[in-house]
Amino acid sequence: MTILTPPLKTRLEALLDQTLLRISAFVMFVMMALTFIDVLGRYIFAAPLPGAFEMIQFLMPFLIFAVLPILTKEDSHITVTVLDSILSPRVRWIQALVVQTASGVAVGFVCWCLWEQGQKLNAGLYVSGYLGWPIGPVAYAMAALCFITLLVQIVKLWHHLKSHD
Repeated sequence: MTILTPPLKTRLEALLDQTLLRISAFVMFVMMALTFIDVLGRYIFAAPLPGAFEMIQFLMPFLIFAVLPILTKEDSHITVTVLDSILSPRVRWIQALVVQTASGVAVGFVCWCLWEQGQKLNAGLYVSGYLGWPIGPVAYAMAALCFITLLVQIVKLWHHLKSHD
């Protein structure tokens, strides 16, 4: 018995993909606009955009962690398939199981570390050097996006286990 019917599952996957891709596109556009305005101001008006570098530093993690669930779902990570042609289907299945499990553990660990870091940054009231923006919420947002990746990885592992039956 499946929890989600296939059409609902497909719609939810599409909604997640579209939402994360739109966030990524928006963040990329803002980073590009900030860089353009900063360079234009620096070289034409001798007045760079104050804090542009810090703003880009705040946006970069959102870009990276917003596409991570999509890359995970689509198996778009870099892989080396040197031995795949000589391995039996059973060994390839076991290899995929080990990789899926290790990936889930690694993503879960990163998620936990980011959450812990967010707590430390908030408790210490850490702020950025120039703009004075709090840094903790960035770590929490990265942890939340990483958690979405973890959920995707768990679903992939579940499907892989079911494919053996």
